[in-house]
Amino acid sequence: MTTTTNTTLMASTALAFVLGLCAAPFASAQEQEPEKKAAKADRLTPATAAQNQPATMLDVITISATMIKTAVIDSMAAISAVDQEELDRIQPDTAADIFRTTPGVAASMNGDDPATAINIRGLEQYGRVVVTLDGARQDYWRVGHGSGSFYVEPDLIKDATVIRGPVSNAYGSGGIGGVVSFETKDAGDFLKPGENWALSEKLGYESNGDGFTTSTTGAYRFTEDADIIGNLIYRNRDSYTDGNGDTVPWTGERVTSGYLKTTLRPADGHELKLGAILQRYNDQITGSSGSTSPTLSRYDANTTNQTYTAAYTWKPDDNELIDLSVNAYHNRTRAEQTQVWPVNAIGNFRFYDVATTGFNVKNSSRFDAWGLAHTLTYGADYYFLEGNSETAHFGSGKQQGYGTFLQWQGDYENWLQVITALRYDGYTLDGQTKTVPVQEASINGDRWSPRVTVGVTPIEGLQLYGTYSEGYRAPGLQDVFRGGGAHGAGDAYRPNLLLQPETAKSWEAGINVKYDNILAEGDRLRAKVNLFHTDVEDYIEADLRTLTPPIPRTATNIGEARLKGIEAEMVYDYGWGFVNLSGALIDAKVVSGVYSGQPLNNTPLDRFSATLGFRMLEDQLTVGAQYLSIGEITRTRRTSLSNPIVVDPGFELVNVFANWTVNDNLKVDFGVDNVFNTAYTDPQSAWSTTAATEQGKGRTFKVALTGRIGG
Repeated sequence: MTTTTNTTLMASTALAFVLGLCAAPFASAQEQEPEKKAAKADRLTPATAAQNQPATMLDVITISATMIKTAVIDSMAAISAVDQEELDRIQPDTAADIFRTTPGVAASMNGDDPATAINIRGLEQYGRVVVTLDGARQDYWRVGHGSGSFYVEPDLIKDATVIRGPVSNAYGSGGIGGVVSFETKDAGDFLKPGENWALSEKLGYESNGDGFTTSTTGAYRFTEDADIIGNLIYRNRDSYTDGNGDTVPWTGERVTSGYLKTTLRPADGHELKLGAILQRYNDQITGSSGSTSPTLSRYDANTTNQTYTAAYTWKPDDNELIDLSVNAYHNRTRAEQTQVWPVNAIGNFRFYDVATTGFNVKNSSRFDAWGLAHTLTYGADYYFLEGNSETAHFGSGKQQGYGTFLQWQGDYENWLQVITALRYDGYTLDGQTKTVPVQEASINGDRWSPRVTVGVTPIEGLQLYGTYSEGYRAPGLQDVFRGGGAHGAGDAYRPNLLLQPETAKSWEAGINVKYDNILAEGDRLRAKVNLFHTDVEDYIEADLRTLTPPIPRTATNIGEARLKGIEAEMVYDYGWGFVNLSGALIDAKVVSGVYSGQPLNNTPLDRFSATLGFRMLEDQLTVGAQYLSIGEITRTRRTSLSNPIVVDPGFELVNVFANWTVNDNLKVDFGVDNVFNTAYTDPQSAWSTTAATEQGKGRTFKVALTGRIGG
């Protein structure tokens, strides 16, 4: 470890220790008011005590498929949220860790690449799943096995929301698989009532890979109408070991990230948020993760992700026709890679540069008429994406996506809700044919996509709904314009200007359950169950049958894909404890064309999770355990008799956690991931089938100390 790193860790440790010591005067002051505390305790009935607990994850107010913020449990769509409490509980090392209990979602990453790929119900890759960070699209791809789609440091995140299926099409072009939205903290989330400033320091350590993390956050409230928050994170980790005790090569990394966000309220009802998020990753990547080949390509990688956002909202108290939001953003991811192996290729340099600039605007108008409460939401969005690399088999070019939508929601009393929506999407792709001589080429297309949802509440606390929705995904630049050599072939890849867009048509039915005071006074039960059937026409994938030279390989519309299954999640909170259950059974396969009957590669595994927790010491200490069961998955389809289907077995993991809020100024988080040291490889990663080690982390002890002061 370098001198700079040691200095940083020593300074962070000292700051956390000082902040912890600062808690003593505050604790002493609190002890001087025992009569007030006793009186307050006397007034707390069991019901009010339970109500003072943080809301369950299904009660979280977040974005919805209608672009109107609502509680997850009240949304008539397959939506899941991961809030700050859950993030503190699991102490995620990677963005993939955030979604390990989210039904229908499989987030994976290779140990030697900090980028994360999201798969929802079997659909992945940029454009099929829209990923946003503070509202900014995160569009990225690179050349390589298991290339990820976005970079997000988990310690930056306040919460994450997943909307599954094409019902999310209001959020922009593409997204037939769904939307994943990450949000960072505002100053108002960090500052406590009555505080004008606050500073916190978090120091974390994990045993497997000797990983250190420091996170420093500060916020200041200038007036009630102006505040600012900033955060700086440094993470350093060596290569970790698998469940067999073997070191998994090239899995170390260094991450430096941070953000700055200011909120201004120039007049009543008006709010402007300006943000900048910077992330830098230093690691080593390989051409085929985990392969034992002595000629395997290996690169020193430096990746920078920059996100800039501006969000304006106007919601006057005296005008229900105006609920306006305007968002503009720019995101750029640039990866610079220098080859360090094999010897005859040392010093070779390549880069991948993907930038997206866009905006979206929407307004909601509310009024009552004809016995109904109406909400009319309408808006438009546009983005310009540019991918650039000198590497031949990268799909360089420019892509524009644009759309507009109109949505009506009608509520009749407390038992009927109807939503209808219509969205228009268009796209243009510009690139080069990679022929000799090179020629400029362009393709475009557009489509209207409808959505209808009907929900009824026959009895209080029980809501039933059904949805039909369609989505539209343009082929990506990598699909259309990829060319050049790979696998030893000079023309192994060729552009395909005849690719058709993918169209998703989906039927869904769901149940929302919301009851209080069931088995004990103050307890809460929340549950969501969703069944879906989605057909994706003109599914795009590289045709594996054309891999062997001299036949060129190209992306094609291989046929129709069908996704169907059931997803469920339930939370039961009884004040001094809680039980969270989630699971999904999903079948995703090709149902027409030459691959008919074969599963989609890397579709989400059948999975189940159970989390049991207990609160004690007046709710200052939470302890518990989490069980994860991951089913087997088919990783590859058969392309010839000599290339059989590869099926990976499932696995089970147990994690434990403890979160102790010592006082208002000191917090300790502890956890053990993979308690039984299970040796496994996440089948959704692209870890080589010839790897000498497993890819999954072995037993890992985690501890984090957070000190905080404010005033």
